[in-house]
Amino acid sequence: INGMVINNVNTSKPGMIGWKIISPEYIEKLVPLAELLRSYGIKTYISVSFAAPMRVGGLETADPLDADVASWWADTADRIYSRIPDFGGFLVKADSEGEPGPHSYERDHSQGANVLAAALKPYGGIVLWRAFVYGGAASNKDRAAQAFELFKPLDGRFADNVIVQIKNGPVDFQVREPVAPLFGQMPETNLMIELQVTQEYTGHATHLCYLVPQWKSFLGFDTHANGSGTTLARIVDGSAHGYKHAGITGVSNFGDQRNWTGHHLAQANAYGYGRLAWNPGLTAEKITDEWVKMTFGTDPAVVEIISKMMLGSWKVYEDYTSPLGVGVMCDARHYGPNPKGRVAFHHADPDGVGYDRTAATGSGYAAQYHMPVAKRYESLESCPDEHLLFFHHVPYTHRLHSGKTVIQHIYDSHIDGVQKVEESIVTWHSLKGRIDDARYEHVLSRLERQFKDAVLWRDSINQYFLVLSGVEHRKGSLGQDSAASVPDPVAAENSVAIDGQ
Repeated sequence: INGMVINNVNTSKPGMIGWKIISPEYIEKLVPLAELLRSYGIKTYISVSFAAPMRVGGLETADPLDADVASWWADTADRIYSRIPDFGGFLVKADSEGEPGPHSYERDHSQGANVLAAALKPYGGIVLWRAFVYGGAASNKDRAAQAFELFKPLDGRFADNVIVQIKNGPVDFQVREPVAPLFGQMPETNLMIELQVTQEYTGHATHLCYLVPQWKSFLGFDTHANGSGTTLARIVDGSAHGYKHAGITGVSNFGDQRNWTGHHLAQANAYGYGRLAWNPGLTAEKITDEWVKMTFGTDPAVVEIISKMMLGSWKVYEDYTSPLGVGVMCDARHYGPNPKGRVAFHHADPDGVGYDRTAATGSGYAAQYHMPVAKRYESLESCPDEHLLFFHHVPYTHRLHSGKTVIQHIYDSHIDGVQKVEESIVTWHSLKGRIDDARYEHVLSRLERQFKDAVLWRDSINQYFLVLSGVEHRKGSLGQDSAASVPDPVAAENSVAIDGQ
């Protein structure tokens, strides 16, 4: 990790004051922070508002082609570098979720980014320009397809000290998404991947959801951009297209809690992010083994129990929340279930579920990938089950490659997910006395809350689809008869065997 953006990308929304950070007063406050980060080999970056020339500089416009705007950005860069000579550059969220951008002036994203890039270029600074843009100027109503529509035509038009920063998936850090198709489709533009280390959509700091296995599935994905073997890792390390700048960035999960991350085991997500940034070829198992041993010691039983829990937790979270790649099913807090309020994402109706993103009958999103990836996702027969409902709207009775119907999978996975959380609590009880009491009790309390939340997810999702589809569970039970009572620790003492211990 060689750079840190110290403030939120949302700078101009109501209640946000991040736009002030580029003012002379705050630049002075950055100086000691930059000195501290420098001692770790980390450059300081800041998120800036595209409207800063107006809000900070007092200009009447932020039009990127206006000469006064360009001069203001250049003068501001001069001021920053006079105080922080190794300043990294700017991160910009523009024309997205209420943040101002170049579209207000009928300019495109390359024009918006390039005026900032010109100001930074004499000092070796870079612009990180986010591609998380939807709505507005996009004509395709499918949010997943819009970033491609807005950015692909601009390939080769960004300055060479701009990096377009793309989220790993096309929607918004869901528990399961396909790789964003822009990767591999912009060979003349520096690209980097944005991961979310914090668990905005995966249980916050309460649920155990170890994300390294998820990130490995993205980094190892073959885009076929330059033929077979053009993995996402090769694109974002710059080797596939010879980028001048490339990289990986993560939305941090550090907070103001004493253990930094809220859930103690969530520290492993920060550690795993750093390890993959250094070497994306490392296995999830190796990274996990490293972290567990450095954190809890080398007791074989402890290492095996905690490693197994962590490595399986992403799939467990997926099981009791959002099935088959269907996407957003959560409430406005991005924590609890609200399937009824998210129909625009999952398109569930009495006849079936899923978003038709095929080229033949849907939004056309599937065609944004290179062949043979596009063909694989386009076809109902070859589309992987884990992404089925992201690409296809199917009847509830459609049979998966597993042999189950879609509706039965929804029911069963939510029941199984709750059972696995319950089992993890029983397993954790076996660690009492093997690790310190403080961390034992801390993780146990998180798991107990996760169990209750998982029961709510199971009951909400299964009941929603039962009413909508009219199809009963084949065994007549949706799991609601399993009370949300936390497993008894006494039962754990004689029920858990790890390698015979």
